[in-house]
Amino acid sequence: MSREPQTLYLGTSGWAHRNWVGLLYPHDLPALEYLPAYARQFNSVEIEHTFFDTPTRQTVQSWQRRTPQDFVFSPCLPRRITHVQRLHDIRSLLEDFIATIGELGDKLGPILVQLPEDFRSVEQGALEAFLGLLPRQVSFALEFHHGSWVKDATFTLLEQHQVAWVVVDAPFLPRVPRVTASFAYVRWHGRPGYQTRRQMDPAAALRPWVPVLHQLGRQARCVYGYVHNQFSGYAPRDCQTLRDLLGQG
Repeated sequence: MSREPQTLYLGTSGWAHRNWVGLLYPHDLPALEYLPAYARQFNSVEIEHTFFDTPTRQTVQSWQRRTPQDFVFSPCLPRRITHVQRLHDIRSLLEDFIATIGELGDKLGPILVQLPEDFRSVEQGALEAFLGLLPRQVSFALEFHHGSWVKDATFTLLEQHQVAWVVVDAPFLPRVPRVTASFAYVRWHGRPGYQTRRQMDPAAALRPWVPVLHQLGRQARCVYGYVHNQFSGYAPRDCQTLRDLLGQG
């Protein structure tokens, strides 16, 4: 169902942001054409919509149908599983979501699991049980939001289940470029006071990430990276800046 090609996928978190009109999309472009237009610019996208609600199979089939063959989606696991249930009693919810999102076929990339900010390492038992439910034919990446998880025991646990540690550029966790699966996963959230500087010179802010991405690429078969910084609609610009810095523009 999922694949891990030996390449680099860079995109943004979501594609249907209204404040991208005039920046990425023409003013007269119908909303239904946003995804095909996005896919002509970037080769991957993180589906943030699935964090809030599970789409219908017909919707997923439409995403699959309206994008190029080599395009890859990285859906977010629904918050009902991570934030409401806190990983408890979620087997049927997980199976239903995977069955639905599986309509993406070969275009399905890693599923992003975002844990709550107050989910601490004392709840490792719940995490271990959850990891044990994950099907091996689907790739998963795990984003922690609490510093208590930054330790060797966490990395070892993820390696055992071949789940990727999400490398983040965010104020809530230090940047730890660890590879715990056959692929790496990076997210750029932006930092307080950081967005203003990025408006003036995004290349200067993002250039330090070039060696980090090269390092991850040497350790993993594939690297997925998504710009989540939605400040003033600059995520597409920042993503393109990264592509240019990496010689993929």
